[in-house]
Amino acid sequence: MAVTRRPKLSPRKLPRQDRSHATVEALLQATTDILVRQGAGRLTTNRIAERAGVNIASLYQYFPSKHAIIAELRRRHGAEQRAAVRNVLIEHRGDDLETTLRALVSMGVAAHAVNPELQRVFAEDLPQLGYAEVATIDAPLFAEFREFVTRSTAGIADPELAMWMVATVANAVIHRAVVERPEDLSQGSIRDELVALLVRYLNGFRQGAGHFVTKGASPDRRCPMNSPGVSARRSRKSPIK
Repeated sequence: MAVTRRPKLSPRKLPRQDRSHATVEALLQATTDILVRQGAGRLTTNRIAERAGVNIASLYQYFPSKHAIIAELRRRHGAEQRAAVRNVLIEHRGDDLETTLRALVSMGVAAHAVNPELQRVFAEDLPQLGYAEVATIDAPLFAEFREFVTRSTAGIADPELAMWMVATVANAVIHRAVVERPEDLSQGSIRDELVALLVRYLNGFRQGAGHFVTKGASPDRRCPMNSPGVSARRSRKSPIK
């Protein structure tokens, strides 16, 4: 049985001089232009080099494949996104839970609305970075994120798990919406639904209904949907049986 080898995604070498920096930037911009205007199906290293105005040998001097160029674009996008998330968390330190979550989600949705074809390629054609990888890359962001979660959910027993839940759900929803529901993403429906989802999840801890409020909680205390108050509200307001 043949084994499919994954393409190498890291650059062959980093630019050190102004001229080499300019070459790499031209290659990255050319890749973005082709993806946005023509789609991933038209992307080849020859087309990238031609659009960038460089020799194909110069491309391979820095990148082993088109996938490595896309990976570098995503790395930069990720770094910009993490910086933006940290700035939002810092700016909203004194705000309530919903206001902060809405600002975070709105920022993420807006960032993914720019060059949606490029975002689609990031989501579909490259392996996603794991939560632990991102936490290692950007420890200051996660310190700020942890402070937000613990401040907003007094009594939480496992803030790390809550952080993982929020980050994983938000990333998955936004990334899949880029591919599957772009109109809902652009119209704000995804943003509103995602904010409501995260607010209800984190509010559960503050209201004593969250799964991780106390380690010795009874089953009714551990699960919000087992709470008598919640059950009564569901029967009155929700058509879901």
